[in-house]
Amino acid sequence: MPQYEGYNVTASEREGKKYKAVDDEGNEIHFGASGYRIKPGTDAGNSYCARSAGIPSPKGSANWWARQLWSCEGRRSVSDKPFFGKIDLP
Repeated sequence: MPQYEGYNVTASEREGKKYKAVDDEGNEIHFGASGYRIKPGTDAGNSYCARSAGIPSPKGSANWWARQLWSCEGRRSVSDKPFFGKIDLP
C-alpha cells in the first residue's frame, strides 16, 4: 500500500472513483475517475492541469491528489514520472 505524508492510498470501492487516500485519523478522500489513464508529462496532462488549476486545492483534497498524480505545477504537467514512484493500483 503506497504511503504519502500520512496518507495510505488504495483502490477506491466508490463507484466511478479509482483511488482512495486515508489519513491517520481515518478520513477518506476518493479521487481519480475510473476508466481513465493518468498520463503526466503529455498534452493530455497539460490539458488536465490547465482545467484544474482554478479549483481550490487544499492539501489532501481530491483535486490536490489528482493534481499530484498528473504532476501539475500551475497549468502544466511537468514530469512524466508517476506519482508514488510506481503506483500498482487498478
